[in-house]
Formats: sequence, structure tokens, C-alpha cells
Amino acid sequence: MSNPLDNKIKEALENFEMPYDAGAWAELAQQLPPAGTGATSTGGQFNWKGAAIVAGIVTTIATVWYLSSDVEPKENLPLIADQEEVIDNETTSEDQAVEEVETVVAETSEKQNVVKKSETADESKVQTADNSAQPRPETPPATQEETPPTVINDQKSNDKKPVTPTPTATDDKAFVAKFIPSSVVVCVGEDVSFINESSDKSAAMVWNFGDGTVVSESDPIHSYVLPGTYTVRLTGTKNASSSEHSVQVVVNPTPSAVLSPARKLEGYQAIPFYKFSTALQPSETAVWKFSDGSITEGTSAEHLFRNAGKSGVTLTVRNNFGCATTLDWEVDNEKFNLLAYTGFSPDGNGNNETFMPAALPVMNVRFQMVIRDQTGQIVYETSNANEPWNGRLHNNGRPLDAGIYVWTVIIKDDIINKKDFNGTITLKR
Repeated sequence: MSNPLDNKIKEALENFEMPYDAGAWAELAQQLPPAGTGATSTGGQFNWKGAAIVAGIVTTIATVWYLSSDVEPKENLPLIADQEEVIDNETTSEDQAVEEVETVVAETSEKQNVVKKSETADESKVQTADNSAQPRPETPPATQEETPPTVINDQKSNDKKPVTPTPTATDDKAFVAKFIPSSVVVCVGEDVSFINESSDKSAAMVWNFGDGTVVSESDPIHSYVLPGTYTVRLTGTKNASSSEHSVQVVVNPTPSAVLSPARKLEGYQAIPFYKFSTALQPSETAVWKFSDGSITEGTSAEHLFRNAGKSGVTLTVRNNFGCATTLDWEVDNEKFNLLAYTGFSPDGNGNNETFMPAALPVMNVRFQMVIRDQTGQIVYETSNANEPWNGRLHNNGRPLDAGIYVWTVIIKDDIINKKDFNGTITLKR
């Protein structure tokens, strides 16, 4: 037989999701006085009933504390829910106890709602703090809407095919024309190299040298025939990009040189003795460089070509701008040896009475001739082409013995590179 008080307590505690445990009530019943001992007394009845009410209140308070704590419940707590002991039918005590239980349950329910609201607010604060601590994702930039490809109709298949747009010339880097001349100050006739340093050498190149000459090479070479200041202009075109670059080149004049050779001894073909001349302006200089290595400066030069074969001279005329004109001249000669004969006989017959190399009187050059005997003693010397050796000691002493004598001629004028000549002469008696 169920007790109304037990039922009320069970109904009140069902909202807290606590299980009804009959064993717990049985344990509590064993601790109460046995039936019949003081049961007739109103005070005794109230004592065990009051104990049951107090147990219910304690259980309710423990449940509220458990729900309001931070510890998550792992298993349900046992709750005293049943009492099979006989309860007195006194309505007043039972109703009073029920009212007290309902009051406690209402207060507990209100506290539980407050705790739940507090927990909800705390969870909301924690979630807000977590959200504020995390970096907000950046809003992805708005992507540019791509232009759909153009669609054309295929006449054969009637299928629509996309057409990819062709990139325009504006997608390429801008073409830049540029060049460097090998020199910006040159002379007439001097080659100038133009080094192309454009950003793209495969572009179409047009060169205008300012003298009416236009070429389309990549790295041209050009020379000017007249002095002046010229603007060299390069125009390059790559696709739709065009660029222009220009540099001024100063061209200075060169001397107008002439080279006039002539034999100094006309009629003496065996004596390759030449005289050279040129015309110079006040600001010009001339340098003569001969094939045997000798060098002479001035408007004129004389030279004796001693060696046989090809011989020649190079004339260089230079002005105050540093510009030069070079001219070359060449001749084929016999070997020159001063035309000295090999013997003489001073016997007074008037035939071959003296000794003097035949070239010296006609060359009209400064010289020194020395004659020695076989012991090396000087027997004669002279610097006058009109004073030949007559076979006597110093030309006025005793007659010298017949025999072989050695002669040496040194040319003192700067007409040849190697100035000394040697030979032998036989004195006959």
C-alpha cells in the first residue's frame, strides 16, 4: 500500500532526474524504532515521520548542490524513495509535512533555474572571449569576373567552340632603342663602329647617319668623307612599340698630302739616291719612314737605298686635330756599294791613276774615307770627294808598296740607316 507522502516526495524529485532507490528507504527504515514501540504516542509518530521529512530535505539540498557544482555527474546518486513502514493516517501531520516538502522543492527549483542561468551566462562569456582571442578570417578579395570566351558556330558540326583571346602588343615590355659609337670625335675616312644596345636586337632597325646614308643592319660600321657634325639616329620597331635614340658625331678634316719622289743623281741608275718632298699647312707635320728603318721629319727628305730589291718610304702627314693622311711609295733597286773599283796603278800614264769610290763625288754627301795597310796602319784619309788616294803615304809621302789595302767609307749625312761601307783596293806598280 503506497503512502501519500512517499508519492509526493517521488513526484517532487522526478524533476531533478534522480532515480528512486527502494533499498535506501529500507536502510532508513531499519534505523527507525520498531512498530508498536511508542506508536500510540503522537510524539513518537511525529519523530519517525519528521525523520523522513528531514531525510527528504537533506536529499533535495544535496541534489541542488550537486547540480550547481562544476563537477559533471558520472553516475546517478541513490535517493530514498520508498518506505513500506506503516504510516499513521493523521492527516494534519502528513499535510503539513507535504507542504513543507513542496516549499523546499519550489525553493530548490528556483535556485536551480538561477544556477542554470548563471552557467549559461558564464558559457556565453567564455565563448565570447574565445571568439575574440581567435583571429578573424580575412574577407577574401572580390575576384574579378572573368570575361567568358567568345563562342562561334562551326558550320560543319554546328557546335559552339570557345575562342581564346589573342594577347595584344601591350602585353609585351616596351621596346627601347639604344646604341654606343666607338668614338664621337673622328676624322674623315675613319671607320666608326656603332654598337647596338637596344632591349631587343631582333627588332627592325633603321640607321640614319646624317650624311644621307640609311641602313638597316644591327651593328653597322660607317665612315664620313667630309668634315662636320652629324646626328646619327637609330629607330627601332618591335610589334607595336617604337623607340628612337640619337648621338652626335664630330668629323674633323684630314690633311691633303702629296708625295713627290725624284732621283738626286740623274743618269746614275746604279746609285739609288732619291729626294722626296710634300706640301704642308702651318698646322701640319710630316714624317718619312723608310724601308731600312731610318726616319726623317720635315717637308722633304733624301735617302740612299743601299740594299737591292724592293725599297720604299711611308709618308704620314698629321694636323692639329690628330687626323693623319698616309701615303706609300716603293722602288726596285740594285745593291748599292758606292761603286768602288777593285784596283789602280799610279804609273803616270794618266789611266786609273787614283782611287775614290765613284758614288761619293756625285752624291754630294758628307763622308769620311780611311785606307789602311795589311798591318792596320792608316796610310790615307780624307773627307773630300775631290781628293782621291794617289798611292803615296798620306798622298805626299813616299810611294807605298804594291799590294792589297783596306778602305772604309762612313756616310755622315742621315740618308741611310747603315752608314759604313768597306772594301779592298789593289795597288799595282
